[in-house]
Amino acid sequence: MSFFQQYGLLMSQLDLNLLKVFRALIEVQNTRKAAELLHLSQPAVSRCLSRLRDYFDDELFIRTSHGLEPTSKALEIGARLPAAMDLLMEAVHGSDNFDPSFYHGKVTIAINGFIAHWLAPPLISSIVKQAPDIEIQITNWESTTPMLLTEGQIQLAVNYFPLDISKQLVQKKLGHEKFVVLCRKDHPIQAEGIKPEHFELYPLASLLIPNWNEFKNRTAEVLKKFNVTPKIQLRSSQLNIILNALTETDMLFPCSKLLAATLDTDKLKVLEVSSEFYDSIPSGDFALITANKSRRHPLNQWLQACLSDCVKEQLRKRDELEKKETH
Repeated sequence: MSFFQQYGLLMSQLDLNLLKVFRALIEVQNTRKAAELLHLSQPAVSRCLSRLRDYFDDELFIRTSHGLEPTSKALEIGARLPAAMDLLMEAVHGSDNFDPSFYHGKVTIAINGFIAHWLAPPLISSIVKQAPDIEIQITNWESTTPMLLTEGQIQLAVNYFPLDISKQLVQKKLGHEKFVVLCRKDHPIQAEGIKPEHFELYPLASLLIPNWNEFKNRTAEVLKKFNVTPKIQLRSSQLNIILNALTETDMLFPCSKLLAATLDTDKLKVLEVSSEFYDSIPSGDFALITANKSRRHPLNQWLQACLSDCVKEQLRKRDELEKKETH
């Protein structure tokens, strides 16, 4: 069957206005609230829901004491529909009228865990201030993230780069991270700059990031150049566990300076990395990754602007702090 035959069959069976009702229902999960959102009567919304159930041959929403609970089929459709409808609106009406304050929907952003700890809080704050009715999902960068970006299930991602990924995705450098080492305030190391040989004397803590350092410890790989094999004493995906362990042990924790700047330093101290060691550390460049097909979508462009502004502000604060430290 050709595209035009399939399209004709679809349009003969499904009014696009029904999809507007579906989108409202998946967002608010209440017929009364959906009716208010769409400026329709509640019976009209109920009639549309009945037609949607017939078309999809699924209950779609189950009535509960708290409202409507979407079925798995409804969740599957709802994961793809908002982005598809926004793209359709952009194609028909252009992209100059996007107002985040009126946006009702979910956005998903995947961030490498090291970056997420310092970037996610100000990013969430910025997004919510502009779009109070938005739902934000922050996830780890996983092996499936590039595919989900291409499919539109993830709007943006942030990771170290350059990445070996599909040409359907666009990588844009956001900034550069500088690396330091954290340890307890009264750690035996008294030097201001940490050297490779320190990792022979004291064990290592590692923040476990899915699909990034699950199988290879990045610090251990760098230390091989200095014939140093560190003892990795703790690996955890939870930062709080590592930070608490640092205050009670002699472990060393390599991390970004941006991450260290967000932490309470009453019990911890930051050690700069000696120049000989630092020159061997891989680039700390990190980038914004988007799908080429949706990067000019108004929602996506607004999210990119929010993210870029947050990164610039965090880098500005870091640079100002460094200037104060050198004076």
